[in-house]
Amino acid sequence: MRRLLWGILIAALLAVACQPAATPTPAPGAGGQLPDLGGRELKIASDTTYPPFEFVDPKTNEIVGFDVDLVNEICKLLNCKPKIISTAWEGIFAGLEQKQFDLAASGITITEERKQKFDFSDSYLRYGQVVLVRADEERIKSKDDLKDKIVGVQIGTTNEETAKTLVADEAKQLKRYDTFDLAVRALLAKDVDAVVIDSPAADGFMAQNPGKLKIAGEPFTSEDLGLCFPKGSDLVAPFNAALKVLKENGTLDRLYQKWFKEYKPGQ
Repeated sequence: MRRLLWGILIAALLAVACQPAATPTPAPGAGGQLPDLGGRELKIASDTTYPPFEFVDPKTNEIVGFDVDLVNEICKLLNCKPKIISTAWEGIFAGLEQKQFDLAASGITITEERKQKFDFSDSYLRYGQVVLVRADEERIKSKDDLKDKIVGVQIGTTNEETAKTLVADEAKQLKRYDTFDLAVRALLAKDVDAVVIDSPAADGFMAQNPGKLKIAGEPFTSEDLGLCFPKGSDLVAPFNAALKVLKENGTLDRLYQKWFKEYKPGQ
């Protein structure tokens, strides 16, 4: 009987030893498998008046830009379907709070105040704010020359908050617009002397208005942009995993080059 029991025990041990080892589940974005969202459609809010991040191509009437390409590339990796919804800037945040949108891709600066209400992806772009002026402007050399000037900004942006600190009398000198497109039009029409804006967007508006605009001085802040989600969203981790892949495989660099270096309107 003891021989029989020992024989059964040894056979069992050999059977366990011969089984193949379990393969560990690879970490998302670390060279392993990415999450699969199963073809899920994502409603993505975007203020589409902000080239080269997002704007309507006048030739095709389609929404294009850096953020559009970015979410398209992410959804290729995660198996999701992005649906860009053109939304006024202030409406983006109200819609996210009410969970009308799955996320927002609209050149959104990551701030501590916004992080209290929303979740953010990892940063996909670091930039600085600049002073945009008309090409023939000689009085304004940098932000320090805005104390007595009329300054245009988009309402509800970090640029508006910055501009408040650059003028002597906010009530008289700051002109707020619903979109940066309107602020730049006001600049070209000489209704304002300058616009405080993010450097990539300044480049986009200069490309759309060749020879009419310039940047006065150097960028004077350092800030990060991220994709914005309702608080507690299950999409943050998958999107961060996909962003990591896009950074590592060179796709993000290619998009930077396409939209911030080589961008020409209508091409």
